[in-house]
Amino acid sequence: MLIKALLIALWAGICSWDQFGPHLGFRKPLLAGFVVGIILGDLKTGLIIAGTLELMWLGVNNVGAYQPPDVISGSIVGVAIGILSGGGEAAGIAVAIPVSLLVQQISMLIMTSNISLVHKADKIAETGDFDKIDKLQYLGAIFFFLSRAVPVFIAVYLGAPAVEYVLKIVPESIMSGLTIASKIIPAVGLAMLLMMMIKKNMWMFLILGFTLTTFLGLPTIALALIGACFAGLYDLIMCKQDSGSNTNETAVVNGNIDDDYEGGLDL
Repeated sequence: MLIKALLIALWAGICSWDQFGPHLGFRKPLLAGFVVGIILGDLKTGLIIAGTLELMWLGVNNVGAYQPPDVISGSIVGVAIGILSGGGEAAGIAVAIPVSLLVQQISMLIMTSNISLVHKADKIAETGDFDKIDKLQYLGAIFFFLSRAVPVFIAVYLGAPAVEYVLKIVPESIMSGLTIASKIIPAVGLAMLLMMMIKKNMWMFLILGFTLTTFLGLPTIALALIGACFAGLYDLIMCKQDSGSNTNETAVVNGNIDDDYEGGLDL
């Protein structure tokens, strides 16, 4: 169990780096929980819990200085506890939300403390010793790594037996309510995503995809391929329109230049 907890904590730290680095998608609940399911040997349950959390947190984004609940830690701990305790989806949701809120506060603390590194970098830049600034970057990355890895390790290694005990004493009605909530909350996240999608001319593609899936029963892969084709056609049409618009503007400008040349310049 110690090895598994360390591996999960290491994965949580790597996902935190992806949030500020290459953006490979590891910070998303689905991929983060997928790997936890592999580590714990229950891929099916991991995907179910991670997929539910992905839908639940679809609309969670950083806006300005706002630091949202940490979906990385919440997803990883939720999947781990859901598998280890045997509570499944309801237990995963119940644990993921408070963990994400807790690590949200830790992230804000780390970001605030990292401001001192920025001020120190400013002083080093005045001396011209730029190699030391790189070391400060690595130090900040370590702080972000630990801000996810340490809470996840504690929650997974020490929290599983406690959560399992709590699940036994929690009334069945509460667990049923959490199960129902786990079905409703993803719908809210999906609705937030749809609100962002229904803009300008995008609504017609949404209706097309819904029609093909609901009434024709097309699988997801077929729908994705059709969507890729329509996206390519849409891009070609928009590029052609932009090209025509630029050609017309050039013709107008050239026409004005020719008129000025033939008629002489007004002085």
